[in-house]
Amino acid sequence: MKMKSISSRTGLIVLILLPAFRFIDAQTAPRDSTQSIIMRSYTPPLGAQLIRPSQTEYRLWQGFMLVRSANDGDPAAEHELGLRYFLGDGFPQDTALAAYWIGKAAEQKMPIAEYNYGVFLNNGWGVKWNPFKAFEEFKEAADNHLPEAELALGLMYTDNLVVQRDWAEAYKLVKASAETKYSPAVKILSEFVRRGIGPGTDSNSNAKAEEKSISSEGAGSFQPVFLNFGADTVTQVNDSTILEEAYRNGGAILQSALPKRESNTFRTTRDPNSIRLLKKAANLGDPEALTVLGRCYEKGSGVRVDPILAAEQYLRAARLDSRQALVLLLDLARNKTFNQKLESRTKAGSSDAAYVWAGLTELGFDQRLDSSQAIELLKAAAAHGNIPALLELGRCYYTGQLTATDTALGRQCWLQAAEEGSVEAKVRLAAAAVLGDSPTAERAGEASTSHALADTIKILTSASHDGSVIAQLALAYCFEYGIGLAKDTPEAVKIYRITADHGSRAAYEGLRVMYNRIRPSEVQFQIKTVNN
Repeated sequence: MKMKSISSRTGLIVLILLPAFRFIDAQTAPRDSTQSIIMRSYTPPLGAQLIRPSQTEYRLWQGFMLVRSANDGDPAAEHELGLRYFLGDGFPQDTALAAYWIGKAAEQKMPIAEYNYGVFLNNGWGVKWNPFKAFEEFKEAADNHLPEAELALGLMYTDNLVVQRDWAEAYKLVKASAETKYSPAVKILSEFVRRGIGPGTDSNSNAKAEEKSISSEGAGSFQPVFLNFGADTVTQVNDSTILEEAYRNGGAILQSALPKRESNTFRTTRDPNSIRLLKKAANLGDPEALTVLGRCYEKGSGVRVDPILAAEQYLRAARLDSRQALVLLLDLARNKTFNQKLESRTKAGSSDAAYVWAGLTELGFDQRLDSSQAIELLKAAAAHGNIPALLELGRCYYTGQLTATDTALGRQCWLQAAEEGSVEAKVRLAAAAVLGDSPTAERAGEASTSHALADTIKILTSASHDGSVIAQLALAYCFEYGIGLAKDTPEAVKIYRITADHGSRAAYEGLRVMYNRIRPSEVQFQIKTVNN
């Protein structure tokens, strides 16, 4: 056993030293090395092989060299080290260190680092949220023709939050990015063209940007979307646009109710389970679900044709800022036969028809009644336990529309609707409990002593995931001010943006307040006009 061990060790030494030996004695070594005395007389032991460093040792060495180069100020190493920390690749995942090292590389004007650092700033990853500094980083990278940065910068010129809206500049930047075949930019450029946005578009114009947003889906982790909240409305709504909006913005319940994405039209018959899920999502207050359900009633897809019930869904979705639903509702209101049916069914005692007629009157779509008659119709429908009417009457009491403000009566309406099975009513009550009537600072102080608040947050979190716009707004507010949750500005911005992408003006206003709170004094960041 001892002799075998010595033999193996000797063979290993020979294998290691052989290259050096041959190099040193290259001039005297025989031309045919197989004839050398060493090679002829040595037989390697069975299974002997060169020793290589383990993968772990190699990665440790690589990491050591990377850190050394980064500490020496090499921007490529700084950027790579930041990415490694962000991804947890060979280093413990640490977003703060990732932001630090990528920021160091950005300071040295490395374009890709400038873009990535802009992403960190814009999302508040490991660094204080600062979309204005992100704008500057994107601009530096865009000046070096980085397509991702050109797209990011172009989108920032559309939402009137960081800088003054400038359609022409936005088009120029997105077009430059698209010309490199960067697919997210190609998609958004085609949408610009469809909406009439071009190099000569007036910055004060809505430029036919009729839909509420263009998503930056696919553009890495850069979150801003093209948000437009002008007085314009959707000029064309069809089955395809309704479904596309539902696929893009609908909550978890709606997604499970939808047919396969390849389907661009409503099927003449729908699976009963899909209709059940669709109604469940609508009951929650998902505006996309309400719009899809309204279309089903309008076309008889899986349910009986009923224009009044279609209008009811559209009206509820419009109250949640769905522009598509508003257009579809207006199309119905312009139909003479629909108006006749609405009046006859209201007189026959239909609470659904009464709710719709009151809503059309308040919106100005129907001039046959005045506001006092509209509120009486709404009260009559609510008295019959009509859930949409109870929700709407509660909203009127809370906001003082059509009637005097009375939050106690509003809460009573929502409590009754909740007892009738309305999930949206439960969400509205939870949101009211969070927002309250007292100043924000006091609400934040109350959060630590309120045991009930924890349950309220659970309701809002679950409903937000399932597609409730109201829950999303309330949850964003909680993150913004630290009510029942740890204060988290980036998370608040993220939720507000998701909700604004639904079309929520309240979410857009929430964003505007947050941006204005930290707006720098530089001229380039001053916004002269803000959409109302």
